[in-house]
Amino acid sequence: MEKDIQDKSRTQIKKEAEKLQKLGEQLIKLPIRQLERMELPDDLRDALIEARSIKSKIAGRRQRQFIGTLMRDVDPEPIRHALLQTDSDLPIESEIVKKTRRWLDRLLTDDPAVMEEFICACPGLDRQRLRQLMRNAKNEKITGKSSKSLKKLEQLIMKSMSDK
Repeated sequence: MEKDIQDKSRTQIKKEAEKLQKLGEQLIKLPIRQLERMELPDDLRDALIEARSIKSKIAGRRQRQFIGTLMRDVDPEPIRHALLQTDSDLPIESEIVKKTRRWLDRLLTDDPAVMEEFICACPGLDRQRLRQLMRNAKNEKITGKSSKSLKKLEQLIMKSMSDK
């Protein structure tokens, strides 16, 4: 390894490190579920998940550099291969999002038949929680408050759709 490093110029080493950092940035953008499916070291996975929650621009840059440093110890080819596979899975994810939005719009129409249809489509769903979130989301829409319940309802629908 040391001989390999000695053969490379400093510029070449920096370019490779930059490529690994960009690969890490692509991993940051992936959903957490897909990150968990990939075979990554625990410290790298934790750093990727933490990077998603960082709001500060400078701290985010430092975290991306840290991820690039961790990526140097990992073989990038399996990660690139897994990224190519997840790119082919993205249409499935977007289809789930589209279905979730359609159900969300339908559930907020005050039609009890739609709720029954959704409960039949997703067995094991907590009816009381669904009704409560629907009621709160409608009230938030009317009063113009923040849409916490709407987001929670959307998450519940998405979880139910992905569990099917």
